[in-house]
Amino acid sequence: MTETGDAIRIPQDKLNAWANAALRINHLNTLVQRQLDGGGIERAKVLSERARVAAWGLFNAIVECGAEKPADYREPDLTDAQ
Repeated sequence: MTETGDAIRIPQDKLNAWANAALRINHLNTLVQRQLDGGGIERAKVLSERARVAAWGLFNAIVECGAEKPADYREPDLTDAQ
C-alpha cells in the first residue's frame, strides 16, 4: 500500500479478499435467516458466530490498511456475551 496525501492505494488482492469476506458474511446472514425461519435456532447461533468472526476479521483488515476506528468504538469485552 502506498499513501498519497489522504489517498491510500490498496492492492487488488486485498480488495478481492475484502470483497470475498463481505460476500461470505452476507451468505452467512442468509443462512441464519433460513435457519430461523425453519426453527433451527441452534444452527442459526453457529452460523451467526461464524458471521461475527468474519465481520471482525474484515473490520480489522480494513483498520490495518489505514481506516480509522469509529469514535464510539470499543474493544468487545468477552464478559458482555455472557
